[in-house]
Order: sequence, then C-alpha cells, then structure tokens
Amino acid sequence: MRLTEWPRMPFLNEEVKEWIAMELASLGVEDLAVYALEAGTEGDERRVMVATEVGLLDHRYAPFGSSARYRLAMLMYPWQVLRGVELRADTFRLWAREHRTRWSFRLHHPHFEAATESPDLGQALCDLARVCAVMAEPFGVPAGRVSSDVPGVIPGGPRPLPAVDDGPATDSDVEAKDEGSNDDGGKDDGKPSKADKADKADKADSAALDASTNRDAGPTAVPIGHGEELIELPDEDKAAVPTRSDDQS
Repeated sequence: MRLTEWPRMPFLNEEVKEWIAMELASLGVEDLAVYALEAGTEGDERRVMVATEVGLLDHRYAPFGSSARYRLAMLMYPWQVLRGVELRADTFRLWAREHRTRWSFRLHHPHFEAATESPDLGQALCDLARVCAVMAEPFGVPAGRVSSDVPGVIPGGPRPLPAVDDGPATDSDVEAKDEGSNDDGGKDDGKPSKADKADKADKADSAALDASTNRDAGPTAVPIGHGEELIELPDEDKAAVPTRSDDQS
C-alpha cells in the first residue's frame, strides 16, 4: 500500500500525507510501502513507517506545544542498520467457508510492532515486511528462532558475546609443562627421558633441514677467520712473503 492509498481516519490526515510527500520529494525517492498506527497515551499521536529505496523513514506526528499545533518528526534508518524483521500470520476459521488472518510484524531495530486483522491493513503490513526483509541486513538469529529464544538478547540492543576458550599456550607454558612431567612419573634419575630424546631428534632434523635450505639458497657470508686455525709461520717463510713497499714493519 502506498501513501496516497492509506485511509484518512483514524490514522493519517491530508496534512501528514502532504508533509511526508514533501520529504520524499526532497530526498528524491518514492515510497515503496507504508504503515501507520496510533501511538501515545492520548491517541492523537501517529507513528508512520515509510520504506524507500534508501532506507526506512520513521515518523512521529504529535501535538507540538498545544493541541492546535502539530509536528512531524522524521528519522531515517539506512537499510544497513535495520535488524530483526519478523512477520507472523495466524489464520483461523470463523464459521463455514469463513476465515480470518491476523498479521503481526516486528522490527528489532528500530523497535516497531504492529498487528491487525483487517485485510487491507494486513496487506499493507505484508508489503512493509517484504521490503524490509529484502533490504535489511541479516540479524544473526538462526532460522526458526526469535530474539526471545536467545538468552541475553535485547530487542534493538547488542547481542551477547559468545564464550571463548583459554588463549593459546605460550612457549613458557610449554617449557614448564615439559619440566614438570616426564615418562617416568615425575622422577628425575639423571637419564634423558624418551621425550627429551625425541625433542633432540626433532631439533637435529630441523637443523639439517635449515642447513639444506641454506645450501639451496646460496652461499652465506661468515666473519673472516671464523672457524679457522691460526698457523704460525717460521721466520724464513715470513721473509718469503711479499710485502708492500710502504710497509714499515
């Protein structure tokens, strides 16, 4: 149902329709679906939801200062922030060949609830729910469940954080665990345990793998004299070694 098709009373009057139409023209959009209901304690306030291609327009039409002056306040919710679209239908038999359907619609954010048994308003509610379901972001509640079935969920509020396990063990934790336990039931007789032998074997294999990788990658620079043996030459061999002309030694 479009804005121009909505019934005048007891929901919307011509002034509200005209003001909303001006907003739509300023935004350069058209209404895709509309739903309005009575709000407030006095019954003279209206809440009008207008679905457009850019977002959901939430309107409040109420007296401003006095009953002779009214104001229309609008807040736009982009579709990316809309959460929790729920539409329910209950169809029951009145008598033979007669039935009635009750439509219930709810949004979690922004919070909005409406229900009707009127065929015309039920169609309007279905139109609004269809647009919201297509345009809104997923809410995250598994299929077949509502927010009341999920512990800790508040309509329109943040979802509870899932429980997390303890963080990964650090190197110090692993070393402490290795030192505190061995294959001999915790008795240290000075002999290497099976776990120590296996650890040494793993380290040897890792070192061999690193050496093979370094050979394949090319020569590695090392400091001069590193790993070499210093040989002392006899005096006659030192005299045979050529020297520079400017070497005073």
